[in-house]
Amino acid sequence: MVAVLLVMTWYGGSGASIGAAQSSASRPGGSGDGREMVRLMVRPQVGDTLYLQMEQTIEMRGRRGGSGARGTDGASRSPEYGPRIGTTGRVTRLLLFAHSLVESSDLAGTTVLATSDSVVMWLGTTADMGPPQRQALQDDARQVRVRVMPDGSMRMHNPPPGAASLGATLASVPGLLPETPVAVGSEWMRDMALPTLPVSGFRADGVVQVKLRLDSLTRGGRDAWVTLSGVLRRGGTSPDWPPGTRVVTSGTIRGHMLIDRQRAWIMSALTELDVSSELAPGTTSGNAPTLLDMHIVQQVRVR
Repeated sequence: MVAVLLVMTWYGGSGASIGAAQSSASRPGGSGDGREMVRLMVRPQVGDTLYLQMEQTIEMRGRRGGSGARGTDGASRSPEYGPRIGTTGRVTRLLLFAHSLVESSDLAGTTVLATSDSVVMWLGTTADMGPPQRQALQDDARQVRVRVMPDGSMRMHNPPPGAASLGATLASVPGLLPETPVAVGSEWMRDMALPTLPVSGFRADGVVQVKLRLDSLTRGGRDAWVTLSGVLRRGGTSPDWPPGTRVVTSGTIRGHMLIDRQRAWIMSALTELDVSSELAPGTTSGNAPTLLDMHIVQQVRVR
């Protein structure tokens, strides 16, 4: 998820992970208040092949804050920003087709052979999207083996050079599934790293605490519907920045996913991520603050 699904996509020699979690069926039990308890974990059937279509759109807008980041008395105050409406943003749209073959599975985890079939990208602005561009896939990064843990976390042992950045990204994504059986209405928390944002040559990132909730079970308990939401706000400085420079990052994430507990996989997922980073110059700088907004929408379908 970003997200809650864990899908692999890489192109042009660079790795880009799209976050997600996966789950499987277990024997329902009883809770103290009579609600049905189910276990969500990753354990697909050996030999199953899952065909995936992932579409992701990233929109980025940058602008300067209003003048007067400091009052007439020299004291620091919150800058006043201009309207966002009407500004032209950069847009990247990515369409990935892939498939995964479940090779082996045991109590400790599942090994899948993930293959990227094709990647198409569009680059443009909110006013004018460019033509589709088919992305070349490196031979050593087109197909990789991934170890998926029961909680949804993933590891890639000895990744090839073309997939090294993907392997590092997968290792940083936490397992999002609950460790114990849950009932409809149950909630659990996980920490997720937000994407790193470039702000006027600086880097800004953060961690958002995500709340996940099992909303409902349908088709006799086969389908599990899970929603997620989270809010981030953090500020900080760095010795690498000019004296007094400060970056404040805030963000929200929301989405939902449908888990087929019989196939033990996510069949569809929608995730939206909004992140803003404000770069406030130091006291000796006469520059206005800079704000970068990023909006990510990711939709995944599996058959």
